[in-house]
Amino acid sequence: MLITNTVHATQIPALARRSLVPALQRQGRLRTVVARAMSGPVQMPEAYPHGLQTLSPGNTIVEALRLIGPGFRLVPLDGNSPYVKPKAALYDFNGKERRWDVVESHASVGVVLYHRDLDAFVIVRQFRPAVYASLIGEAEVAGRPAPQFKDAFTYELCAGLIDKSKSNVEICQEEIFEECGFQVPLEAIREVGVGISSAGTQGAPHIMYYAEVDSSMAVEGAGGGLVGHGECIEVLALPLEASQDFVLDGSLPKSPGLMFGLTWAYFNKLNGSLGPRPAAAAKAAAAARSNPLLTEELVLKPVLPA
Repeated sequence: MLITNTVHATQIPALARRSLVPALQRQGRLRTVVARAMSGPVQMPEAYPHGLQTLSPGNTIVEALRLIGPGFRLVPLDGNSPYVKPKAALYDFNGKERRWDVVESHASVGVVLYHRDLDAFVIVRQFRPAVYASLIGEAEVAGRPAPQFKDAFTYELCAGLIDKSKSNVEICQEEIFEECGFQVPLEAIREVGVGISSAGTQGAPHIMYYAEVDSSMAVEGAGGGLVGHGECIEVLALPLEASQDFVLDGSLPKSPGLMFGLTWAYFNKLNGSLGPRPAAAAKAAAAARSNPLLTEELVLKPVLPA
């Protein structure tokens, strides 16, 4: 039996194990990958509440923290950003000219992902400099020490900017592949609704989509974001049954889009409008078969009167 410290290979999530083990056995590096796959849950168990499981071997919050720091500073924007453009909006209201500072930005897409084999939602976690900058400001005002980088990792849906000559669904497909490592057919991605991102400053539309994945769609080596672009994204499986406790846990930094998307999908999955939950049904059937009180002989049946 292969053991790395006290971690068994069988403790790696099944999805990660199926895609990694064959290739890595040929390269003689399975021991190293087992340790890396479990580095997050083993070294930072507090980072996996509500039954969260990492699907990102070697790309967990532990690895991300090793890539960040120690420097962090805020400087004025030089005006050449391809992503945001600060401006002042001047408009007439009640006979007077008013001013409102705005930030021009791209529209975006977000995808609620449900994993059929795991009966879980697939979400992402990554370091957000804007969140860390806000935490620094709060700490300075309160006279507290600077926050830790781990406090600025937020839970989000798989998402991306609409900044290329592709359809929204094609952008969703690309982001699912780059961030989460699944290849999803375009026709399997459906639109849910449209919201507004940060109406007070940005006002750009955010279009939400829904898609389902399974282990057969996992692509070896894909997911985790683009490290060359400063991304180190951990992919997480959140059990459907625990999702609402997760959403309402105020100690966990998360996006409003994630809160709405998971809540919408949770109730629509329970009422069947988003299709069955194969893993949950199989688990219930197995439990019923193992329960001696639910055998054919003991089930109550209606009997017609003589």
